Amino acid sequence: MIRCVILGYGFLGRRLAKELALNRVEGVKLVGIASSKGHIYREKGFKSSELPEDITRASDFREGSSLELVDGRLADLLVELTPTNIRDGEPGLSHIRRALEEGMDVVTANKGPMALAYEELTGLAEERGVMLLYEATVGGGMPLISLQKRCLMADELLEIRGILNGTTNYILSRMHFEGMTFDLALREAQMLGIAERDPSLDINGIDTALKIVILANSLMNARRKLSDVKVKGIRKVTSEAVAAAKESGMAIKLIGTASEEELSVAPRLIKLGDPLCIHGTLNAVNFKLRILGNLTIIGEGAGESTVSALLNDIREVARARSG
Repeated sequence: MIRCVILGYGFLGRRLAKELALNRVEGVKLVGIASSKGHIYREKGFKSSELPEDITRASDFREGSSLELVDGRLADLLVELTPTNIRDGEPGLSHIRRALEEGMDVVTANKGPMALAYEELTGLAEERGVMLLYEATVGGGMPLISLQKRCLMADELLEIRGILNGTTNYILSRMHFEGMTFDLALREAQMLGIAERDPSLDINGIDTALKIVILANSLMNARRKLSDVKVKGIRKVTSEAVAAAKESGMAIKLIGTASEEELSVAPRLIKLGDPLCIHGTLNAVNFKLRILGNLTIIGEGAGESTVSALLNDIREVARARSG
């Protein structure tokens, strides 16, 4: 039985904990959950009915560092779901690094560590003979990384282009269809919970840049950093520019691109009939391959769909460790 701990008990952490406590992945037992305030560890595992909404109110809650659960004697698998930090990747980077050093397998949805320290972490995982899976860092439940690594590995990936941020796609879609100004569309997105109170990472293109770095390094062996990405967000996209594009049979979309020449994020004109021209909160990614040509994947890029990616990665660990 694989003993699993979850660090980060927000939306994703609570939803994933429920799935694991319901035994959705055979051979995996949830034994620990942690937030920034402390943690709970139960050697016998959690039942779904025992999962607290607020872990600080549990009778066996302990204040202290989440790293106390990152111990190979207590658990075999770490699921790292703390908030993304683009400055230094912490605390997720330290969590993942420690787990790998302890000989624990790791599954994560945290973009920060994987974008800022990809080579270090993947090298450490290889050195220690453990698994580091991160499908959930890009595209929610869309199987971008596993698709290329399992189904397209014999082909050569030449370029990646895509819409990788649902918040900006929603804003640009509302400007396109309703003629809204940027500010009005952003306020609506915030009211609906699509945009954060501080949406700067999304609208400035940084979230997309993080994802492009992860895809480039993982699928194209690019060895790039966030500082290598040319980034331009959507703050300066006007309703007049969107209307002009629409009259020309085009739409303005925030597109992340990774190729041998460069990594970039910027608003681009996309033909209305192009597979990448999707609307609302959807994401879409196009792989340009030497033999296959163009392959486009469309799906929800965040929220509930990300739980699916996490469960699939956990199942992959369970399958590998079961022999």
